[in-house]
Amino acid sequence: MQDKKRIYLILIFIMAVMVVVEILFAHPHFDMIWNKTPGADIIIGFVGAWFLILISKKLITFLFQRKEDYYDDGGDENA
Repeated sequence: MQDKKRIYLILIFIMAVMVVVEILFAHPHFDMIWNKTPGADIIIGFVGAWFLILISKKLITFLFQRKEDYYDDGGDENA
């Protein structure tokens, strides 16, 4: 459990550093609201990545996961 908490803390720290770097060094060239908001690109990327992970997990589970007794059905009755 400590490892999971440590990983989340490291991720939060990295995201905070990225927001600070973006505030200090990024100069948006567009007029959209998300280009003017500090850290918006990071948040959009993070949420998009999580969305892709969740969708792919559901899709792969649907396509490839079988029941526990998948290989027991239709087998040799005499064995």
